This record gives sequence, C-alpha cells and structure tokens, in this order.
Amino acid sequence: MYPTFLVRRLPLLVLLVILIVGCSSNEPEVVTPPTRTPRPTFTPTTTVPTQPQPVAVADTATPAPDTPTPVPDQPATDTPVPTPQPAKAVITNAQANVRTGPGTNYALAGTLDRGAEFEIVGKNPAGDWWQLCCLNGQRIWIADFLVDTSGPVDGVAVASDIPAAPPTAPPAPTATPAPAQPTATPAPAFALAKGEAVAPLENTNPYITFYGWICRKQCPSEAVGGHKMVAEGPLGRGEAVFESVTLVGPNDAFWYNAKIEFAGTAAGDYRVWVTDMSGNQVAEAWTFTVSGTMRTLLPRWIAP
Repeated sequence: MYPTFLVRRLPLLVLLVILIVGCSSNEPEVVTPPTRTPRPTFTPTTTVPTQPQPVAVADTATPAPDTPTPVPDQPATDTPVPTPQPAKAVITNAQANVRTGPGTNYALAGTLDRGAEFEIVGKNPAGDWWQLCCLNGQRIWIADFLVDTSGPVDGVAVASDIPAAPPTAPPAPTATPAPAQPTATPAPAFALAKGEAVAPLENTNPYITFYGWICRKQCPSEAVGGHKMVAEGPLGRGEAVFESVTLVGPNDAFWYNAKIEFAGTAAGDYRVWVTDMSGNQVAEAWTFTVSGTMRTLLPRWIAP
C-alpha cells in the first residue's frame, strides 16, 4: 500500500513525468551566432586646400612700344691695347756682310754671324734690302736673301735716310802690252793675272759662294779695289765690287775682298772673272765645278 500522500499526489507526478519525457525526446537546435562584418578602418588624410590659379586674360589693347630701360653710366675702364710687334730679321748665312747703304757698292759696316736678330726699320724702294737697327749704335743694311724675316714686314716703309750711292771709281788703266818680239813670250792679255789655285771648301748650307780676292804682287798682300767680280752659272749671274780692304772669311779660314752668293745648290760649272767699273773684262776667268757639298769657291787674282 502506498502512503495516502503519495496516492493523492500521483496524478501530479505523472503529469510532471510526461512533460519531462516529452521535452527530452527532441534534440536541441543549434543556433549559429551571426557573423559580424568588421567595420572599415579609416585613415585620416590631410587635405591641402587648393589655391585658385590665376586665369590669363587676353589683352586686346594695343601694346605700348618698348621703352628702353635707362642703363646707369658705368665708369670708363681703360682697355689695354696690345703693343704691336716690330718686323724682325734673323741672319741665315754663316756670316753675312752688312753695309752703310742698300747695295754692295756701299762701304762695309761689319759682318754678322748666323742667328743674329735685328729690328727692321726700313727698306729700299726695290724691297730687296732691309735697313736694320742697330749695330754699334748705327743703322745698317743687309740684302733680303741673307735673312729670314718675321712680323709685319709688309708695313715696313721705304727708309727716308738712304745715303747717296758712293761715286763710281774710275776704271783701272789697262796696261798696254809690250810689242811682241819674235823670241819673246807674248804679253798677258789682261791687266790682272790669276793667282794660285785654292781648293773648294765644303759648305752644308744651301748656298754657292764665291769669295774673290785681288791682292798686290803675290797673295797674301794688300787688297786692291776699284774692280768688279762677276760670276755666272746654273743659278744665274751675280756681281760684287772689290773692297780696298782685306776681309776675313768664316772662322778666319781665308781672306777675300769681294763676295758673290747664290741661294741654291745647283751643281754644274760656274765661271768667275774680273771687270773694271765699266764692265770691261780685265782678268782671266776661273772655271769651277760645283758638286755635292763642295760649293765654297775661292778665286784669286794678282795686281801688278
């Protein structure tokens, strides 16, 4: 037998069990929580305010003429003026004669060595002689073919102090040959006789040179002037007046008192003779053969 309190409450218990069983027979529903979309992250940016740009407006008005802008006066500055360089002459011959005037008929003023340099201060009207400054304080003259020139030679003026040419010496009297005798040796055909032969000398410069000498009785002795030396050959013809003084050749190697020089080295036969101042031949001629570097020739004549 069940207790009375249980019997009374039995219906209530049965109902409670039914409710519990009914609830536990179904699986509980799983509810997936909703996925949240992450909020975007905003990075703050600095905004630079835009400046309004100027708008070009076409100017339809007539443009005003340009007005020069005044330039303030600048202090004057002295611009250096270059000093003009004078014309120069440099001696190219081993030794070169300089004279008191533009010609071989003027007196000898001295002898210059190769490399000597002088200022050109004038020229002769023909332009083949230069006036130089200075030798021993005096202006001198030299033939153009004996120098190399540089500088403004085209602007060199004709010298205003060209001395008068010296008077021409009277011709030497021609000796009258003695009457021929049947048994006598014929008299010489000329007033001057050929001296002793001197062998040609070597010259490596591009010149052919004749150092002539007239001496009295027998060389060496006093020089005799008043005559001309004439040379002729493959390079043409040249003349020189014999001085009345003895001159010394390069390096004191020989004596002479007249010199003819040709620019060039043309080989061949050259003939050299003496004339009086009127051009009459008064001495037997020398004939020289120029070959190789043997082109310094020494013709000699003897005066009675």
